[in-house]
Amino acid sequence: MNSLTKKEHKELGFKVGLTWRSFEKFRQEGAKALESIKDGIVGILHTKTGQYRILEERDFQKLYGLARDVDRLQGGLRIVVSAARALKKDPDNPDTMDVLLQSITFLGSLPELPTREKFEPLLVETTELDEDDEVILNSKELEKLIKSESLTQEKH
Repeated sequence: MNSLTKKEHKELGFKVGLTWRSFEKFRQEGAKALESIKDGIVGILHTKTGQYRILEERDFQKLYGLARDVDRLQGGLRIVVSAARALKKDPDNPDTMDVLLQSITFLGSLPELPTREKFEPLLVETTELDEDDEVILNSKELEKLIKSESLTQEKH
């Protein structure tokens, strides 16, 4: 079974970044509000309906991959515990011993689940858009816009 390296453990040490006390404050900052949300930095958004954590996609995928691994390991451990209990009840049964050994071996050989670096493009769920809102759906156009805004802000 793979354990986390020191580098991976450090990468998962999320730190609190910007906090917005209302959705309106978050909205007013626009895309620039999200620029600091990367490399393990987590934003916090407070609204009337609750508190939300904002993660960059890469950080989310790492966290999601680990959660899936934990879920999978829990299932494997339940099988090992069941096999151990069965062996305790019937210690002289070679088949029961074999089941325990195979389940331990299987659990130890599970591969690490992959994480994704990119995500599928989001699709618009509704055609009811406000005429005053500019909606850009082309991902390449969005990337160009974000880069140009970042360059503009660096100059100021």
